[in-house]
Amino acid sequence: MTQLETFIGRQPILNLEGKCVAYELLYRSKGTTEAIFKDDTEATTRVIINLVHNIGVSSLIGDRIGYINVDDHTLLSDALLSIPKDQFVFEILEYTKMSVAITERVRQLHDIGYRFALDDFSPDNDNIEYFKTLFPFVDIIKIDLMATDITQIDEIVKKFKPYKLTLLAEKVEDLEVFEICKKAGFELFQGYFFEKPTVIEGKQIEPSVTNAMDLINTLYTTTDMDIVTQKFSLYPDLTFNLLRYINSSKYNFKNEITSIKQILNLLGPSRLRSWLGLFLYGGTKERIFHNAISAAATFRANMMRELVNAHGKPELCDEAFLTGSLSLIDTYLQVDMHEIVKKIQLSKSMEDALLSREGYLGRFLAITEKLEKTEKIQSMIEHLAPKINLSPAKLYALYCKANEFEIQAA
Repeated sequence: MTQLETFIGRQPILNLEGKCVAYELLYRSKGTTEAIFKDDTEATTRVIINLVHNIGVSSLIGDRIGYINVDDHTLLSDALLSIPKDQFVFEILEYTKMSVAITERVRQLHDIGYRFALDDFSPDNDNIEYFKTLFPFVDIIKIDLMATDITQIDEIVKKFKPYKLTLLAEKVEDLEVFEICKKAGFELFQGYFFEKPTVIEGKQIEPSVTNAMDLINTLYTTTDMDIVTQKFSLYPDLTFNLLRYINSSKYNFKNEITSIKQILNLLGPSRLRSWLGLFLYGGTKERIFHNAISAAATFRANMMRELVNAHGKPELCDEAFLTGSLSLIDTYLQVDMHEIVKKIQLSKSMEDALLSREGYLGRFLAITEKLEKTEKIQSMIEHLAPKINLSPAKLYALYCKANEFEIQAA
């Protein structure tokens, strides 16, 4: 793989039910100076080329919608014409210079099926007036809540009532703000607010999760698969999901699977613990933000495994994977992490990582969280890579693998 000039990250966009319906594709640090502005135009072109020709749309966003930033230079170029328009929304950046040519170009693209959003939109009257000619051809307005007085949110929503626009709340920081925006009339939400634990005092952990924890403990205390098999027989929900897992496209065993014990022997204790860590997010109750939290936990688990392996410690891969997968379980279950750690037999290094982000695994978990949450994926990778003795290209390759999309030489 050659050195890539542009890195692509992604951040989930959620609907009213807390389900991930789209990803904003992140490829650069936002800037406002003229020099950075020109670099951003080139970066946009490169990200489009990489997206279509190297990474591939389906491997990056699947069947969801992708959001891509564009400025006036990109809008007036032919770069957008190389992207399948039915899978993308193009975000017109807040510093785009409005002109008759820009309005006419957006109208033409809209007429042939392109969808547009206004990014980081300031809802003050002057800004609304400045971009108003685009409103008939724009589907979504993204309101940056970090630059907005939340107490004025109802008044802000009223300003857009005369227009047929979907409002997206950007940089939502907590569940309370999500609920306020939802009540006010926002339909889409962006940010990592769903990862902040909302701990409910005295909340009990549901049986399916308790059963999975019991099995994790059993796998730490014995290697006797007869004992583990007997334990599985007590939990039919886990047995059913294990069978589904083993029959997925991930595995292709030559021999017919005829028993749970056979599966357990094929997977082994370490891989079973890894699977059980992610199973904790598959409880019987459908929770708000379920698929977003589960996807984030899966990324963390994969990224942790890739990092320790890249540092020559393959013997820690399964432990790192389980650490990453457990790192959001407090948010998902709405139970304090200390209570969860008490119920699972974990190594000291895993406990330190989960409770305080300390130690060898804790360091990699903190790095994984930064990669997951940043809106400046390129600068973050370039900043972190030398700290862990990796090249930016290598760290990005691990990031892509953890996200389950592939890159090729540019």
